[in-house]
Amino acid sequence: MGSSTSTGLPQADPSDGTPTRTLTDLLRERAAADPEGIAIVVDGRDPLTFGEWDRRADAAAHGLLRFKEPRLRRIALYFGGLDWIDYAVAYHAAQRVGATTLHLNDTMPAEEIAHRLAECGVNGIVHGSALAPPSGSSGWTATLETLDTGRYDPPAPAPRIDGIADILYTSGTTGRAKAITVTHTNMLFGRAKPTIDTLGNADHLLAAMPLGTSSSQGTASLPLLSRSILLVAPPEDPEQIAALITRYACGSMMITPATALALVRARVHERHDLGSIHTVTTASSAFPPAVARDLLAALPGASLAMAYTSLEASPAVTLHLFDPARPLSMGHPAHGTELQITDEDQQPLPAGSVGEIWMRTAAPKRRYLDTDLDQRFNIGDWTRMTDLGRVDEDGELTFFDRSADAVRSGGALISSIAVEAELYEHPEVKEVAVIGTPDAELGQAVTAVLVLTSPDRLDEVRAFAESRLRKPEVPAHYVLTGALPRSFLGKVLKRELRARHGRPADGLPS
Repeated sequence: MGSSTSTGLPQADPSDGTPTRTLTDLLRERAAADPEGIAIVVDGRDPLTFGEWDRRADAAAHGLLRFKEPRLRRIALYFGGLDWIDYAVAYHAAQRVGATTLHLNDTMPAEEIAHRLAECGVNGIVHGSALAPPSGSSGWTATLETLDTGRYDPPAPAPRIDGIADILYTSGTTGRAKAITVTHTNMLFGRAKPTIDTLGNADHLLAAMPLGTSSSQGTASLPLLSRSILLVAPPEDPEQIAALITRYACGSMMITPATALALVRARVHERHDLGSIHTVTTASSAFPPAVARDLLAALPGASLAMAYTSLEASPAVTLHLFDPARPLSMGHPAHGTELQITDEDQQPLPAGSVGEIWMRTAAPKRRYLDTDLDQRFNIGDWTRMTDLGRVDEDGELTFFDRSADAVRSGGALISSIAVEAELYEHPEVKEVAVIGTPDAELGQAVTAVLVLTSPDRLDEVRAFAESRLRKPEVPAHYVLTGALPRSFLGKVLKRELRARHGRPADGLPS
């Protein structure tokens, strides 16, 4: 199998980081420089080369032009499973006709798909050939096969660099997912070199990420911004992930905390050689320290590179290599990123104080589709993260909690993340989510919802928590369950747990 080379990697943009090209321009440049270089691999299928990716995108773009304006303004991409190659082709076809793309997959609830199609005013849908188009849109539908014109010349006109490339949705873990508009200039602002540096020199980068989400556009773009071939894997299958790492000798891996937990719990390192991995990357608020340590123990010689950002604030980001001595650290702001901590009156707080995290860069801002939300959370150049944290004198950010998830108990502000981190240290705890539940005296009581290996050992876990946590942090109540509710992205839905257990505390197990 061939490999991607450094030939054709994006050249540096101006020193202020402002891009001069769109992402699909990078594909055209890469295809011209390295047409036979492999871009994306789906195991068991023919790999996608840069040249084929470029040609197929042009052929489909000409097919899209048959719909004429204004029915090309907003196009939904509806794909599922491991159909990454057709998804990547469809994305660049839409970008080449100047459309704004919306990303959907077949695991999303039908109601949510219909809501997004309506909210974004989608004109048409390009869907996977194995999927029926989703309901909820009166526009046109097409597959790549029906769009293929066999014309490989660049379509006109080219997308405007200041135009809106994508409408992306937040994860929806603390409330309904919110729509964010992203311009071409924001998407590529200062991106190429940091991406290359973070991913390193791995021949294969394995990405275990869900398709058809706000993260999949960035995942599919990694071959254009790095030296690595993208190898995609099903995020819910730890055995297959481990087998692919071994088969392709992957050097880098991109995963979510949920996938990391699955890999650790499945003990795949006992059956597969994972020694080729040198870098694990994640963009998450915080890994449970016990899970991070177990993951790194299973990957000897690997480091865990963590990035803290939000969909709204990107490309503002802090970067950090996981350090067991500072397990909730999110590191320092990357070059060009500024952050501050504010109080409830939006005034900056001194170093060491817990408050709301705000971030900014010089990049053109991402905007909420909802203008009221945009005015609330985009304040001048700053973006409010709706997360809580503290910054020390050296500028290092420590994550405290999601603002909606922090427990306010008896006048104390309790980090659910910190309590979960301690509970994960007990070997019986498979999964845990800490929430605040109504309490007549305290306002909220700390409640731990647990998935245990042996439910009859809850008393051990309770005693363990009391020995390690400060008194205000010790859970007043414990709830045992078979599984935590998760979104189609694999994130724990604490809002569902609060709704389920948000009754008077005397009705809760303890």
